Amino acid sequence: MPNSEQILPPDTGQDSGNLADFLTPFEHSQDAYSSSEDSPVFPAVFYLHEKITDSVKQVHLALARFNASGQGPSVFRQDGHLVRVVQNEDGSYAVVPLDRNRLRLILSEAGTWKRFLKDVIVEPHNALLDTAIAAPSERYRLIPALAGLHSGVLLRADGTVACTAGFDAASGFFLTASHTLPPVPEHPTESDVEFVREMFANIFGEFLFAGPADAANAIAALMTAVLRPTMQGPVPIWAIDKNTPRAGGSLLALAVGALAHGEVPFVHAASRRRDEMEKIVRMTVRENLGYVVLDNVVAGTDWTPEVLLSATSGSGRVMSRNMGTYSSFTGKNPAFFVVNGVHMSIRADVTGRMFLVRLAAPKAWQEIRFSRTKTELLEPASAMHPQAVWGVAVLLRSWRNAGEPAFRLVSGNLSEFPEWLHVVGGALAHAGWSAILANQGEMQSEENEADVEGTELIEALYATFGERAFSAKALLKILVAEGAARKSGTGHEGLLNYADEVMIRSAVSGTLSSVKVGMWLKEYVGTRFAGAEWYLEKSETRSGNFKMYSLLPVERQATIA
Repeated sequence: MPNSEQILPPDTGQDSGNLADFLTPFEHSQDAYSSSEDSPVFPAVFYLHEKITDSVKQVHLALARFNASGQGPSVFRQDGHLVRVVQNEDGSYAVVPLDRNRLRLILSEAGTWKRFLKDVIVEPHNALLDTAIAAPSERYRLIPALAGLHSGVLLRADGTVACTAGFDAASGFFLTASHTLPPVPEHPTESDVEFVREMFANIFGEFLFAGPADAANAIAALMTAVLRPTMQGPVPIWAIDKNTPRAGGSLLALAVGALAHGEVPFVHAASRRRDEMEKIVRMTVRENLGYVVLDNVVAGTDWTPEVLLSATSGSGRVMSRNMGTYSSFTGKNPAFFVVNGVHMSIRADVTGRMFLVRLAAPKAWQEIRFSRTKTELLEPASAMHPQAVWGVAVLLRSWRNAGEPAFRLVSGNLSEFPEWLHVVGGALAHAGWSAILANQGEMQSEENEADVEGTELIEALYATFGERAFSAKALLKILVAEGAARKSGTGHEGLLNYADEVMIRSAVSGTLSSVKVGMWLKEYVGTRFAGAEWYLEKSETRSGNFKMYSLLPVERQATIA
């Protein structure tokens, strides 16, 4: 393999260059659209008619004319509503619905309003403003539809690149910053592809990947993050499993997000409680976050609530209820979810909805030192965002020029993600990452600790209660008795073996409560563990104030291929 000094970057207008020169961050502008003294003045006149429907047509024309200013479109249709892209005082951008006051301000800027057949200057009245806001979206066919905001260079579905701030009509996204990058070659050469390989090797070189498949899957994660805004089909969860804290899992997730979007993403602290994890995922869906990092999953935690599985299958669009209300919301754009943890428990039914990167420190107890600090890694990653998107575009175009050669998994199953598997797997395999997703079959066939332990607990519950319903109070008596046996040294077997240390200490001391037992059972309700003949479910009956639980037979257990 030639060294980096022998790899010439694409023509950037310089006489010569090398990989180090190309990795130098490009300049970019943070201002998506700024007002100018030369902005055109609207001489247009709009009329208020007696029929309010005719006046709404005038509002439509005024908004279209306002969008046609030198600043570019800022009023859009989104999910059946009129919205506007605004810049906040801190420089960030937001999509806000057009209410009466915002619409009045825009209409006053668009031109002069007069009474029909009269030379009387007026302002649009509240009834017109309210009717215009409530009008169906088809009334505003001249107003473009907004897919969302994008902070960096956008790789469109057809492989072309958008890098100029403002509305990109081809994709429907509003870009909040301008970036400069070389043109993507129409016909990338082997040298172009090798240059991209060298660039990505430089970026990810010091991460402690357990093997070639893990290193290749990290590139797949970067490509997925770049393509996610315009990829219509679902994409799998990216799981980062490490053998010790400080092995760089969070850093890898943040670096990929910064490379893909031009800014370091926020992380969301994972919770031991499944219901709390569900709230976190619902919040990210509601906020339309495109790259979601669920950080520091604790060993043994069930990190896959149903809403996460819904958001990563089918269309990826989730309709959910706002907590504590009867109102609902829909995630406008599917997200790419990243989960990071130490010795993560992975349910068998989840392995077909994810791809895995393992980080392995040679000695788990050893203090791990990277040659660069977190700041020294993440700041260049954000600045190198244009180069990263350019690299992905080169790989994508090279693959398409070759006729989109099909990709086949060596082993394993990811059949729920045909578009992602075809594009990401195909492009990377064609570019020489032969180990891409090679660990999928191994992950799906290896013994899963979470399923083994869950199956054993279900069998122990069935041995104790059989098919009859039981309450948390009834189980509490058994656990307290087992705790007393442990305290006296007469026995350490039983259901208490599957509880956490806090529960065990409470049972031994006699302070364990039925509430705690109920919360423990809740973690297992509805979960069908691989190999288990029964699963735990809440019963419709109650015993006084206590909920009842039953063990039901599994009619069809999902298998892993």
